[in-house]
Amino acid sequence: MRRLKAFKLPPHRAVPATHADLDTALTTLGREVDSRGPDDDELTGLKLLRDGKDAFAARVLLARSAERTLDVQYYIWHDDLSGSLLLDELEAAAERGVRVRLIVDDIGTARLDARLACLDAHANFEVRLYNPCAVRWPKPINYLFDFKRLNCRMHAKSFTVDSQATILGGRNIGDEYFAARQKGQFADLDVLAVGAVVPEVSLAFDAYWNGAQVRPVGSLVGRVSARKRRKVERARVRMATSQRADRYREAVRSRKLFGEMIDGTVTMTWACAKLVNHDYAADGARDGATDLRALMPAGLTMPESQLEIISGYFVPTARGTAELGDLARRGVRVRVLTNSFAATDVGFVHTGYAPCRLPLLKAGVRLFEMPAPDDKPKTARKFVRTRSASARALREEGRSLHAKTIGVDGRQVYIGSANFDPRSAHLNTEMGLLIESPELAADLAKSFERDIAENVYCLGLTPEGEVCWTDARDDDPEPETTEPSTNPISRALVSLLSKLPIERYL
Repeated sequence: MRRLKAFKLPPHRAVPATHADLDTALTTLGREVDSRGPDDDELTGLKLLRDGKDAFAARVLLARSAERTLDVQYYIWHDDLSGSLLLDELEAAAERGVRVRLIVDDIGTARLDARLACLDAHANFEVRLYNPCAVRWPKPINYLFDFKRLNCRMHAKSFTVDSQATILGGRNIGDEYFAARQKGQFADLDVLAVGAVVPEVSLAFDAYWNGAQVRPVGSLVGRVSARKRRKVERARVRMATSQRADRYREAVRSRKLFGEMIDGTVTMTWACAKLVNHDYAADGARDGATDLRALMPAGLTMPESQLEIISGYFVPTARGTAELGDLARRGVRVRVLTNSFAATDVGFVHTGYAPCRLPLLKAGVRLFEMPAPDDKPKTARKFVRTRSASARALREEGRSLHAKTIGVDGRQVYIGSANFDPRSAHLNTEMGLLIESPELAADLAKSFERDIAENVYCLGLTPEGEVCWTDARDDDPEPETTEPSTNPISRALVSLLSKLPIERYL
């Protein structure tokens, strides 16, 4: 019994609640938003961040503009180049007197305990860990004794400055999300928002920050010795002053968006936007069958003419598959872009998607899969997931799809953290924007067309009714009935695992 207690998180001890500062209209950022925005106070200014370096630049420049508060939350924060440089920016803001509050899901903080504890010791910097592990290393062992609690994670992501500007979307913090390395990159999407919706994001952050699911990092890590602090500082300086860091900073500064943000000439799309925030701890886990309404972010209407889904992890479930098929049979154009087995970084997710392909295609749903440019077979190693940056760096060059966006009828768009899968519907906390904008919907539709034009596997059916893949990158595309970049072992594993009752956890 004593051994089991070692794996249980200590009881939650209330810490003083803090709240967002919403009276920030007179900050520099507040005045700029007011001067550049329309007269309608109900509208939100939106800027899509497709490129990884643009996404990094936006976060850095927003952090440097902060005068009062920086509220930041992420599912994964890697101890790599971009992760370290962004922590430097948060620390610099705290040094200027900005109150910095950082929440990171504890599953995504590998090798960061000491640095986060050092930051937490700063007078203006607080760090809290979401749903943390009692045993700090190796963390996976905690699941053996506390699986139900630890299986629910904070997948929501936000980066909010002075309650005036925020960034929401699919990106975590790490080199693969910000094009800071050549191998193993993610194709992702964020949206920079200013105006009406931002206070909603600040209030949602408060709910996470003051909730019972977080713990101050110091209560878990303990006191960091002077020797350890010196080691952390040497590593930070070494990273910040490296030639690689200099090259990356220069590449970021050369981006057009960087100059536009410096000059204040960024073009925004102004539209009605609503925050979609699913916090299972506050709202209760969503039980019941995972149908299409559960898979669609709250507030999206059922499509009447077209539905476009871009999701790195696409697990439509039996109920959702049937309902998507019904839509297609009624004449709704349904198109889905997701990862192929070759491109996904989570093989288990593919086991929930693969059996749905045939019924979806038979119903008239169009399926497109992101390929792996190397086209080398992937084997059983794909089913052992590691979140370490070093392990991910071993992946071949190319990109995996990580964006999460849904377009409905050319007028509604969701951009956020929620995948089209049961885990997003039932287990994880998720956050995104529901946007009413024909302009943005058209923009994303064009992006969809561009992505599938010459860069994907187009799925279809042979005359015999078999699933086939046509590689749009080929000079002379020919349909193949063998799934690209797989071998007999990987196909057998997918077939076997797809029969297990694990769909809810995918």
